[in-house]
Amino acid sequence: MEEENPIKRILRFLGEIIAIIMIIRYALLIVENYVSFLPTEGIIADIINYVGLYAPMALMICVGLSAVWGKSDLLKLIFIVVCAAIVIFTFFPGVRDTITNYIGITPTA
Repeated sequence: MEEENPIKRILRFLGEIIAIIMIIRYALLIVENYVSFLPTEGIIADIINYVGLYAPMALMICVGLSAVWGKSDLLKLIFIVVCAAIVIFTFFPGVRDTITNYIGITPTA
């Protein structure tokens, strides 16, 4: 059995942590549905909302990078470019607008 790459180990560990955080969030929301105890405003509510929005994306990127890490450099490059595009289009709307204007396309809806 070959030794696992340290990068893959780090990515797997991050993926596991993110998955546990997501499970805790969903369990809290299910219990919250029956017994109201979570705040609707403030930093705790913000954290719960941000975890719900961004943890799935982070988990997909960690698992995907772990999957392609031992593969060809071209496959890694394509995956990293796609992930970078997703992050840019999600978190940096100004950059997104500049890129789409430069290419000459406009988003629908």
